[in-house]
Parts: sequence; structure tokens; C-alpha cells
Amino acid sequence: MWSSAARHASGRAKPGSPRVQSTCTCTCTRSESATRGGSQECRGCHPSRANTLAAHGVERFCFFSYAHKPGIARSLNAWIAQTARRLPAGIPVGTVHAGDPDILAIANDALDAGLAGFKFHLSVQRFRADDARLMPFYERVAERGAFLVVHAGTMPYRDTYTGLAGFRAVMERFPSLRVVVAHLGGFETEGFCALTEEFPNLYLDTTMALTPLSDPYLRSDADAIPTGLLLRYQDRIMLGSDFPLIPYAYEEERSFVARRALPEAVARKILRDNAARFLGLR
Repeated sequence: MWSSAARHASGRAKPGSPRVQSTCTCTCTRSESATRGGSQECRGCHPSRANTLAAHGVERFCFFSYAHKPGIARSLNAWIAQTARRLPAGIPVGTVHAGDPDILAIANDALDAGLAGFKFHLSVQRFRADDARLMPFYERVAERGAFLVVHAGTMPYRDTYTGLAGFRAVMERFPSLRVVVAHLGGFETEGFCALTEEFPNLYLDTTMALTPLSDPYLRSDADAIPTGLLLRYQDRIMLGSDFPLIPYAYEEERSFVARRALPEAVARKILRDNAARFLGLR
């Protein structure tokens, strides 16, 4: 999901502060999302989850699924569009699979139905970002002004599908693409951050990347990411979380603001302004 929240730079709600736009990612896995043509409800996108986010000051959020095999994206997208009607704060994000023979038709139908973009989890979907079958799809996404959310980094899998090289090849071919790289591009955070200097519509989110509570699950080291990196790329980083599919409280995803003593102006960008700009919410 992608959200908006009333936040002070301390990471706690500030009484009387305005509502602000931020991002968090909440994925609905295949086992939780639409099955049997979209009849089974995803626990992650249940209205009660939206109420939980609202209780934390969240105003808007994106929700999405991803097709783990060819042939199911169309039904997933139909379910996402249907679910969006019950989630007025939600911004629906669809899916395609590189193995879908009718990938352009699926993408067009999804966008025509009001979906704002598409989610890739390269390790789960088992294809590379630079898969030749995706090139017409990227062109269509760029033409229609949609965006992508991509788990492109090697964290935690280190497999043949993820990594900076394949993702860079896509951005070099389609430099205007609007893309958010999830998890700060871990384990190649510095490399993905550096790419934002070359491509004006490329952003990263902080999902599970900056809380030490995620380290045992991701085989990562959140504290090894330098605060200086966040300061340097403060204009291209958005708050993220995999709420509700995270092994800790939602607020933990924002705890880095206080732990790292980020200046209020920087926190405002990461928690609100960058996402608002990317999503066109202001």
C-alpha cells in the first residue's frame, strides 16, 4: 500500500499537523489475493486494514498483488479494480507476467479499469527486469503515464532474476519510466540510489530496509545503511512498509526518523513530499 499520514519529524503524530502524503507498500501474495476469478478476499487489503492505517494518520495508500505465473494477471487485476471501489483511500496497482502472451492487452485493460501502475516481484515471478518480452510493456507504461513498483534488489534472495545490472538496462532504454524500487534496492542500495541521479522519475522506498527488526528475516543490516545516504538522496526516497505483512508494528517502519535524528525538512520529504510528487497528489 501507499499511504499518507500526519507525522512530525520525530516519527510520532504531531497534534494539529496537516495531513501529509507518504508511501508504504503492502503486497497481497497470491495465496492471499484473488483466486477463482477474484472471489477470495485478500487479508492485506481488507477494509479493516485501511482503518488501521487511518488510525495512524494515513490518508491514501496503494495496494497490489503480483502474478506468480502466466495466465492469472487479468483476474487479479479485475479483483484489484473491484476492491478499489470499497477502498476510497486506496490507489490500485495491477500486475502482469512476462510470460503472458497478451501482456499489452492485459496492461491496457488494467489501466482502462483505473489501475495506476504495475507491481513486479522479480524473484517470485521468476523473470528479469530486462526480459525481452517486457520491452513492449515498458513502452506502453511510459506512453500512458503509469508507474512501476519493482522489487529489483537482491535482498534477500541473491538470485539470477534480481540485481542492479538488469534494472539499469531497462532504465537506459526507457529513461522516462516512473519507477519505485522497493526496499531501498537492498543489497545494492548505494548503486540504486546513484541511478536516481541519471533518471528523473526513479525513486526508492524504505520498506523493511531501515528497521533492525527486519534483519533476521532479510539477512540484512539496517544500521549499515549510512544516514548520509538518506540525506544525499532525500529527494528520491519514500517511506515504505509491507504492512500488514510485516513481523512488527506498523510504526516501526517510521522509527528510523527518530533513531537517526533526521532533520524535520528531510523527514517531511521522505514521509510526505516525495510520494506526493511521484503519485501526483499535489
